[in-house]
Amino acid sequence: MIKVLITLPNSIAGTLIMRGFKQGFKSNGCFVMAKDLRELTVDDIKKFKPDIILGYDYGFLFCDNDELKNYIIDNQNKFKLVHYFADEPQGKYACVNKPYLYEEFKKLNAYSFMWDRGFAKELPNCSFLPLAVNAKAYRIDEFDEHTPTYAISFVGRPLGEKRQKILAALIKKFGSKVNIFSYERHFLQSLDDMKEKQFLTDKELDIYKSAYRGFLTTEQELAKVYANSFVNINITLQGKSGLNYRVFEVLASRGFLLTDDLEDIERNFLVSKELETYKDVYDLLDKTEFYLNNVNIAQKIATIGFTNVYKRHSYTARAKTILEKLKDSDLKN
Repeated sequence: MIKVLITLPNSIAGTLIMRGFKQGFKSNGCFVMAKDLRELTVDDIKKFKPDIILGYDYGFLFCDNDELKNYIIDNQNKFKLVHYFADEPQGKYACVNKPYLYEEFKKLNAYSFMWDRGFAKELPNCSFLPLAVNAKAYRIDEFDEHTPTYAISFVGRPLGEKRQKILAALIKKFGSKVNIFSYERHFLQSLDDMKEKQFLTDKELDIYKSAYRGFLTTEQELAKVYANSFVNINITLQGKSGLNYRVFEVLASRGFLLTDDLEDIERNFLVSKELETYKDVYDLLDKTEFYLNNVNIAQKIATIGFTNVYKRHSYTARAKTILEKLKDSDLKN
């Protein structure tokens, strides 16, 4: 039986993705141990004796435990190092103020998988592998009449000019119908940004401030918001053509998704049948208004989108691809 050690990052999104891979490798018959990278020790590795160590982005290279980091580097011949990237390899979210990780990583005898095909050539031994979702984790078994219904929802960092311009446009057109879920500090930063850049008037800033609904941490909390929102807005922050995690988790929750028009969308989904896309902010506003006025159509699209995700975009399938790639790879193990 193949033993897989999965290191969990200090990141909510990254942890959700790694938990998905945990389920995926288990479904492929592997013995899996998942542990927070901040708690992992050399003794844990020695006792578990993994065949594969899977990390998120730069994984173990990002930890502050030099003993652990040096042990893994010095013993690369004892296991296969595998890294799944859901952030741009040289971007701030992958490196987090440690840009040297990019060059340090390339020295490893590691295999990496990239969520966006546009970055697959940036790293050695790298393959394109789209994100996926554990649909069962987002399943809502019981109807809760106390769960609020949201007209328009956005989940994620409300940071960066692209996102803030779109959120400002939504506030201007739909006002109090907009709901934003994020870390409080990210929302407060966006509030300062909106004011400084004059994206919103003082009156509109008050509406924007009242749109904040808190932070969601678990799959069930996310699923309840996605499933009970008439329109879920996705604003892709990174990548060239790849789909971020939000695409898969909204559909897994049976939520209706309105997302950016990216190249890989049509490779994986039927637009206007399984989800909807927008080309620019004006298109976004028009389609948001249409689906708010045609909730039944949106719900039908959400149901078909869920079926696609459940059948074709599981972590079981993604983990199987990784195992097959490693079996055929020429990594020195």
